[in-house]
Amino acid sequence: MEKTNLSNTQCFLFILILSTMLTYTALADSINVYSQSATMSTMDNATMDNATMEQQQHAEHVLDNLIISEHIPLRGQLDNGDYVLLMDLTPFATSIEGHSHIAMKIPCNEDGTPKVTIVTGVAPNLNSLDIGNAINNGTLNGKYLDLSAEGKSCLYHAELPNGTTDIALANNSSKTLSFDDDGYYSVTITVHGTAIQHLAANETGK
Repeated sequence: MEKTNLSNTQCFLFILILSTMLTYTALADSINVYSQSATMSTMDNATMDNATMEQQQHAEHVLDNLIISEHIPLRGQLDNGDYVLLMDLTPFATSIEGHSHIAMKIPCNEDGTPKVTIVTGVAPNLNSLDIGNAINNGTLNGKYLDLSAEGKSCLYHAELPNGTTDIALANNSSKTLSFDDDGYYSVTITVHGTAIQHLAANETGK
């Protein structure tokens, strides 16, 4: 078999071509890796930005809404014309129709009318709340239970108007009332509220 002898020039050209091919391959792989890394980095940053934005929006949603239920025992005396501030929701205000209400067991007259009244609104502009009639009919273990004792204490329940920030109990009777006599008196308030600036924004469309 005849051997082929390569000249020095041919060997040099062969090595040069081989080196060029290896360098090109390595460079292509490097560009591909960098491209993938850059793409993944961009995707990771976008994902992190979206996650951060969602967390911020969720935090804003949580911080700008209020849901609370408070039981307030009534103690001591209340002079005629005086009042007790039960709750100040500022910077929130009641929102969502029918989701905020007040229930109370308070002193009442023989005809079932309350000796105190509830006033609501945005202080100092308040209005009397219609708390309806005394609630009598109830059941306990399937048997009738009278929930009000006219002339002593009666049970009332009412919805709180939207936009309320302040709730107070005022003595509209003709004498000083003692909540320490004739039983246990209390008020329970349940509120679903929204930050006032958001309510204003919704009203203006901003």
